[in-house]
Amino acid sequence: MDGHGGKTMQQRRTAGDAFELPSVLAQLDTDDPTEQRAAVETIHDAIGDQPKACIPTVPKLRGLLEQPSFDDHERVAYCLAELAAESPSDVAPSVDVLVSFAADNPTEPATRELLRGLETLAAEQSAAVVDHVETLAAIVDRRSNDDRWGVRVFAQLSRERPAALEPAVPVLTDALATTPEVNGTPALSALGRLSKSEASLPTLEFVEHAVALIDHDEASLRNNAIGCLADVAYVAPSAVEPARTELTDALECDDPDTRANAAVALARIAIESPVTIEDARESLLALLEDDHERVRASACVALGHGGLEAAADRLAALASSDPSSTVRERADWALARVSETPN
Repeated sequence: MDGHGGKTMQQRRTAGDAFELPSVLAQLDTDDPTEQRAAVETIHDAIGDQPKACIPTVPKLRGLLEQPSFDDHERVAYCLAELAAESPSDVAPSVDVLVSFAADNPTEPATRELLRGLETLAAEQSAAVVDHVETLAAIVDRRSNDDRWGVRVFAQLSRERPAALEPAVPVLTDALATTPEVNGTPALSALGRLSKSEASLPTLEFVEHAVALIDHDEASLRNNAIGCLADVAYVAPSAVEPARTELTDALECDDPDTRANAAVALARIAIESPVTIEDARESLLALLEDDHERVRASACVALGHGGLEAAADRLAALASSDPSSTVRERADWALARVSETPN
């Protein structure tokens, strides 16, 4: 569990304790804050061992978020986040209330828990969350830059609803610029998917921040940065073309995913500007003999888009004898491209 948890609790329920749902619901239904608080503590303590038994309390917990006078919203939010992980479909109808509370209380600890729950719902019930992107962006903008849950909400939404993230571009860009080690990987995923969608990007300011991460020591951050740039190059290759030196250097990285991603990014730039491949030609030719098939396949595509005729013999060899069918197909395509290139 990641959140409020049991840090402030003096006692925990034992595995043998029974969770008496009717009693808990009755307490939640009272107007007595003390009884309501006791019920929430009971749910909080039971939720780790008996989450299914706690699911019927979701509407009552949601109601407590709408009571400004209730003084333990953080524990309520924690319970809702845990129940969202257990049964997203049961918590999804509460999204409007969760977002409304967070918008009214953006800096409260409870909002961190609600964003944690919304990240789960964005992954499992995206339709319930997607209409709130603009409000969520305003919430994230008000919170500490090291709060990762808001950015993760956008990253999850980007899997199925990338075009809807346009209002979130400024906060994703800010997260990438200010806290890349915390928020960079999910922010880059969201921005990359958005770039390839039908939406119009309001700004490409994030590109320079992604370029700065091409040689980062952390593999996931480095690879997501290059992957994001490849996605941008798919629709706006000229925006990524200034990074071709850094991408060429990345072809020499020990990490095969980095080599493959860099080759893909260069390939997409080369669609518009084939000369891009000239500086990378020796590295790309060397990658045709790489141990990793994705690297070989990506190098083939880059050489094909670059129209590098000098690669013809090696591409022909791969097209006929590489053990990977994907590499053979990419090599055959690239061979046809370079053979068409005028002398």
